Amino acid sequence: MSETPALSVRLFDLGHGVNCLDTELQRPGLASCYLLVDEGEAAFIDCGTANSLPLLLTALRRKGLDSDAVRYVIPTHVHLDHAGGAGALMAACSQASLLVHPRGARHMIDPGKLQQGAEAVYGEERFAALFGQLQAVPEQRVVSAGDGQRFSLGRRELETIDTPGHARHHFCIHDPASNGIFTGDTFGASYPELNCGRARFIFPPTTPIQFDPEAWFESLDKLMALAPQRMYLTHFGMQEEPEPLAALLRQFIEEYADLARERAGQEQRQAALESALMQHSINYLLDQQCGCSPDQIRDVLAMDMALNAQGLDHWLSTQTP
Repeated sequence: MSETPALSVRLFDLGHGVNCLDTELQRPGLASCYLLVDEGEAAFIDCGTANSLPLLLTALRRKGLDSDAVRYVIPTHVHLDHAGGAGALMAACSQASLLVHPRGARHMIDPGKLQQGAEAVYGEERFAALFGQLQAVPEQRVVSAGDGQRFSLGRRELETIDTPGHARHHFCIHDPASNGIFTGDTFGASYPELNCGRARFIFPPTTPIQFDPEAWFESLDKLMALAPQRMYLTHFGMQEEPEPLAALLRQFIEEYADLARERAGQEQRQAALESALMQHSINYLLDQQCGCSPDQIRDVLAMDMALNAQGLDHWLSTQTP
């Protein structure tokens, strides 16, 4: 199978056998997955959407591997920017097992409800454009990976860490070989173009429907107790020296919850939340002299803050008055 000459792939070698691949969701620098290579064996941690499949297979070839070298496909959770392409990738990688959180396994085996939920958020037309066609993964190739389970890849060992807060079906992957953690959405989102100021920017994706601030704090405690040197974020890229980011993420989770509670009784609550979240981000970034105008910040964060407002609005509806 030859590489398509016109296909442009943004693949970044981060050392330690870790490669970050832009999955080209909407724009460059929004979403990534990670290709781990060790002793001729490969694993994808997160896999983008079905539309990302040609990029992932090209990344393999650029590392001198074919699809049979892929031992594991590991979505950190089953939201479609992380797992939407799992079925297509598994079909292309016949020797791979799918490692997934026990709460998410059934959605990989039968993605119908997953698709219905995403269509409710995005609408059918936008869903199709963003995520393509979901494919089921054969049940016999799915491994439910609980907290603390370990899996060998070449000479390294990967460990799954149960990390609810963003979603109850979320785990992170600890990789002692790089002293890093593949964090999915648990360690927030931090976009490169917004990290040019005095301090880095990170925010919690409170996407519908399982935002849980207390569980999220506990998950961050678990991750930081491992003393990682680097975090591999799906949104977006490697972040070293994670301690200040962990502190900022905790602060923003608290502030997001407060912003939501303050608007609990408002009419058009979701719209009010979206506006407040965007202004919260703009204020922080301008204070840090990020180099972007308010309009540029809005362009980068528009989709995220709309989804965050939906998630916080749902969370408010679950709280006891």
